[in-house]
Amino acid sequence: MKQRPILVAVIGYMIGILGGLYFQFSIVLCYILFLATYFIVKKFFKNHKQHGFKLLSFSRYSRYLKLVINTKVIFIFMFFSMISNSIVLFQNHQYEYLYQDGETVEVTGIVVSQKKEKPYYNLYQIKVLDSKSFDLYIQVSKKNNELEYGDKVKLQGEYKKPSEQRNYGGYDDKQYLKILKIVGRVKVNQIEVIAKKQLNVVLQSANNISLKCKEKIDSIFEEEKASMIKGLLLGDTGDIQEEVKENFQVANISHVLAISGMHIGYLILGIQIVLKNRIGKKKTKIVTIVILIFYVFITGFSPSIVRAVVMGIITIGGGLVNRKSDIWNSIAISLLGILFYNPFLILNVGLQLSYLGTIGIILFQPVILKIFESYSSKRRYKLKRKLEVWEKAKEMIAVSLSAQIMILPILLYHFNICGIYFLITNLLVSLVIAPIIILGFFCIILSFILNPIAKFLTVPLGLGLNFLNLISKFSELPFSKIYIPTPSWIAIFLYFIGVFLGNIMYDIYQSECLTSTQKRVKNIMALFRYQFRQKKKKYVIGMAVVLVIFISISVIPKDLKIYFIDVGQGDCTLLVTPQNRTILIDGGGSLTDFDVGKKTLIPYLLDRGFTSIDYVFISHYDMDHVRSVC
Repeated sequence: MKQRPILVAVIGYMIGILGGLYFQFSIVLCYILFLATYFIVKKFFKNHKQHGFKLLSFSRYSRYLKLVINTKVIFIFMFFSMISNSIVLFQNHQYEYLYQDGETVEVTGIVVSQKKEKPYYNLYQIKVLDSKSFDLYIQVSKKNNELEYGDKVKLQGEYKKPSEQRNYGGYDDKQYLKILKIVGRVKVNQIEVIAKKQLNVVLQSANNISLKCKEKIDSIFEEEKASMIKGLLLGDTGDIQEEVKENFQVANISHVLAISGMHIGYLILGIQIVLKNRIGKKKTKIVTIVILIFYVFITGFSPSIVRAVVMGIITIGGGLVNRKSDIWNSIAISLLGILFYNPFLILNVGLQLSYLGTIGIILFQPVILKIFESYSSKRRYKLKRKLEVWEKAKEMIAVSLSAQIMILPILLYHFNICGIYFLITNLLVSLVIAPIIILGFFCIILSFILNPIAKFLTVPLGLGLNFLNLISKFSELPFSKIYIPTPSWIAIFLYFIGVFLGNIMYDIYQSECLTSTQKRVKNIMALFRYQFRQKKKKYVIGMAVVLVIFISISVIPKDLKIYFIDVGQGDCTLLVTPQNRTILIDGGGSLTDFDVGKKTLIPYLLDRGFTSIDYVFISHYDMDHVRSVC
């Protein structure tokens, strides 16, 4: 088996982070306890001899683990998990020390973001200039002058620490801001710009180019199409309407609005089309690497972009030195770099979907293509005329299916929505997304050089964007939005275990040339089937007894449960009777645009495992009690 120490290191690093986040104790103590238990058990059983053949034997199967988990692997895993665990515990302690709610603070910092317009103030992110390395959000009244990227400011204001989750499974502002390396918010009373353009030349230049690109896009496109182009090419989805975002999400095509490997792949393709025959392969690769690095700066270093760019650079760089890159090492290097910069990014949904989708394509696309190939060979006589179309379509379907296999539990955990049209929508998107991305980049570049030609290109681009919007309307079809209760972490873990084991077993049973280990596994599975047939009646009775026990436990009356739901202004109470009937008393609400029912109440019910309510009672008809259930 090929050794990948960097892959082992990143797995250990992630385990250490998760231990620090969810258990909040040092993983070193766990390792000490584990090693002590191991040596005690080893000493106690060292003279134990196994008599006869036993199919279920720990000693029999532990030697297979030793082929993969040797001393070197264990050392790397433990070393990196202890490092990341210590970093998370230390940073958590630092954050808690800095949370001082209600204090009046005086801060000097540099603006490191564009403004975000809110109803009553403008929001900026600043990097604080002192001995501590952290950022702040500052809320600046619209009466003040607008700040610019790179401004050095001195301000005074009231510090507000981020809130923790108010409901079970609800939004945790404190954890979200840790992903951004932000320690809280300051409501500014006084602010003074001390100096301009205080960030380094590369960051200032990248920001200026990004702003110029957005200005050009706004000047040559209609407002709705401009917002989509900025999302597709620059990763700026701030101007896209919430309704459009929701349609894309429900139609399972929201990934096109978040820059990822697909966008980077088409960017590389576009560069090669333009430069390959003009400056040669080697120079084209060097130019591509430089453009990719600068593209990361322009688009703001989101995890999915960094992952795709790092993997792209490793692949291209390998070609420059005549070495073939290893896809697993590329994934591991990019992920380790991201988590080393900020371990809390492991909670970022975009990072989770980007990496799991990539892993799914690597693992399952070849398997799905083999299945399609076997199906095609059996019915080839019916597919002769449609063979070329089928060859293209099956690759697109295989990519979509393989990615969906890995990201499905994460989508359910975060969004609780399962769409049944994802294959159709992704197949349709794959027909137009490449021309849109490549043409979009050319359009932006030409807008700086030949603006009339750029405006001419907006016509076919507009047609492509209209087609994307049309695909997103699949979200309005019946059964496009099926609510699913939030799965538990145990269910997600078991799902991934089952998926990986299924992939391994398929590979074993379909491979013509098996390794010695694969042959042993196949023989063991044959032995299990043989023993099951020999004692089939006994096993069936045992499974039936277990099933009856679980059913009996589920129908046993439980205690009455009462949940008080924090919906802001107003009241909301959920009762669950001993017979598992659900009763909702009021639903909260507000006079603002914030949809309490959609963004608070429904997610809470799904996190509790309910997809329907049996009874709803309204105490009175004030908006803060009834609006969310109207």
